[in-house]
Amino acid sequence: MSIGAMEEEISNQALDLPRFASQLRQKHRPKLEWSSLVFAGSGDSYAAAVFAQELSHGEAIASDPYELLTNIQRVRGKNLVIVSVGGRTRTNIELARKAKRIAAKIIAITANHESPLARECDETLQLRYRYAGRLTSGTVAFTTSLLACAFLLGNLPRAIQLGTTLAAANRWTRNLNPGEKKSFVFIGSGINYALSLYGAAKINEVLGAKAQAAYPEQLGHAILFSVNEEHDLIVCLSNGRDKARQVYELLRKNDFQSSILVISGNDAVLQSLKIAIYLQHLPLAIAKRNRIAECDFLSERTKLNLSNKMIY
Repeated sequence: MSIGAMEEEISNQALDLPRFASQLRQKHRPKLEWSSLVFAGSGDSYAAAVFAQELSHGEAIASDPYELLTNIQRVRGKNLVIVSVGGRTRTNIELARKAKRIAAKIIAITANHESPLARECDETLQLRYRYAGRLTSGTVAFTTSLLACAFLLGNLPRAIQLGTTLAAANRWTRNLNPGEKKSFVFIGSGINYALSLYGAAKINEVLGAKAQAAYPEQLGHAILFSVNEEHDLIVCLSNGRDKARQVYELLRKNDFQSSILVISGNDAVLQSLKIAIYLQHLPLAIAKRNRIAECDFLSERTKLNLSNKMIY
């Protein structure tokens, strides 16, 4: 079932991510100015685009693809990077077509180099990882997308070692004991905000539960009033002594269910890969604890059909 496939692809990352990074290092391409890059994507791929924007310290731009379609002049003279694992999203394909002769270059980041999107782009950066054999919530597809974005920004980690990360993520979820939580809020600044978007998406897809992402500064202005102190969980992604940690400490003092996730290290990309793996383990652990075999988005056939009409 799809939960088993998700677990397999999560485990595969320990080998697949170092292997893909090594393949990227062997590629030779002219350096792109960060300010020349516009990243676009939907769903997990939008989170990857925001990651790229934050990794570039705001010099590159992240955008929703439809919003770019309605204001296509934003890509004039720029290098447009469209992140789409399957390469079949209708709006992404329309964006690539409309950006021709406007953008300097259009680059597809996709797992399918023969996809309709890839055929519309000037260049394709193919995601490579092992596929578990059935549709499931995106895990290694997301983390390889992060590496592809980092590659275009000239910011690949020198080495990727994830041997202890999978076990540590398992321990984190066990200690968290999130089985009875009704909804989730993920908060973080900069790159951690991009990962918060991803964490919320995994809860939505795998569990069909309510989840949202927010900057730490925004939590107290409105979102906090929708949070149940006993039944909801706020996950704070922190770099150390930042706003997310301050919010976490305030939440704990006021009896809110909250967890802090801090990954130490000096490499922002490697830290992001590790955080993504932790966030993947959270819905997986809840699903296994509740004996759920199928991701919710695959079980909800009516909604899935509607989703496909919206996307494809």
